[in-house]
Amino acid sequence: MKITQVEVFRVNIPFRIPFVVWRGELPGKEHVLVKLTTDTGVTGWGEAAPFLFYAPETAAGIASVIEEALIDEIIGRDPCDVRAIYERFGMLDGHLFAKGAIEIALWDILGKVAGLPLFRLLGGPVRDSVPVTTVIHTTEPRLMGEEAVELVARGFDSLKIKIGFGIDGDEAMVAGVREAVGSSARIRVDAEEHYQTKEALAIARRLERYDLELISQPIARTDWEGMAFLRSQLPMPLLADEGIHSPHDVMTCIKHDSADMVNIKVLKSGGMLPSLDMAGICRAAHLPVMFGSMIESGVGTLFTAHLAATLPNVFSTELCGPLLLASDLLTEPVRVERGAIHLSQRPGLGYAVDERRLSDFRIDS
Repeated sequence: MKITQVEVFRVNIPFRIPFVVWRGELPGKEHVLVKLTTDTGVTGWGEAAPFLFYAPETAAGIASVIEEALIDEIIGRDPCDVRAIYERFGMLDGHLFAKGAIEIALWDILGKVAGLPLFRLLGGPVRDSVPVTTVIHTTEPRLMGEEAVELVARGFDSLKIKIGFGIDGDEAMVAGVREAVGSSARIRVDAEEHYQTKEALAIARRLERYDLELISQPIARTDWEGMAFLRSQLPMPLLADEGIHSPHDVMTCIKHDSADMVNIKVLKSGGMLPSLDMAGICRAAHLPVMFGSMIESGVGTLFTAHLAATLPNVFSTELCGPLLLASDLLTEPVRVERGAIHLSQRPGLGYAVDERRLSDFRIDS
């Protein structure tokens, strides 16, 4: 079996409600879908979900790198040789989203050829479903509380609030959500590098009364020493997020004692193979792992969910992309029930891409 064709699609998918963080407001975001076709007719789909707030790649750049540099490395290759193909990508520095998109499609093909869902191909699940923490849309505290109540009624028991709007604004949002849901849900906050160390400490102590599950990356991603200081002082667990791109970053975080837990974003990190390395390092260091989201569509969400289902040290996921986007690109929606993703037993990713819907959101190059 050989790869005979690589197709790249840039799409722009709107958000159901504009996505708001302290950096700004976005009505939608661009994604790159990759379709690999083999000489036996088996196809595989991959996705890159870049987000300039968090990583330095764009959809246009990803599509260009795949078309100009990576296609020649995979045409004619056996798609089951995932590791060998990925090693060939090592000649290209960076461009992790582009590499990861192709790797996802290779795994999708491998699962289909084996007749197994991806989580079975990886050794089988350690949990029956994959719990999801979802993001509450940033708006007035009262409206955030109302959305939180609705989400809890749908079975979500962990909610995330984007902070970074100043100490009073941050507290008002957290207080509004906590008052609305009481003790029925865990609440975590994500400052997205917005604060200096002393500000972050003051805010965390102000928010302590609301019984937070964790605080994510309150200071700059490169300030490992500052994160270590905060970890020693904060009243709640500290999550390393934006600074985590690679196994080397995980090692740096551990070396500096900079976090209580690590957020691995599989697509941002280049796919499954580097993410497995990262999760393995965390397990050896007794650090819990969260699998985060770049607000992927269904393809990327399912890929990470399959991986999360198989790793015992994954304590949480934030795979809420299909909940935030106004539409998805699959022939049927990702099955999210009672706050968790339930994976299909069908081979590969377990879902098919709706190519007619894909064309509706496609951006002409």
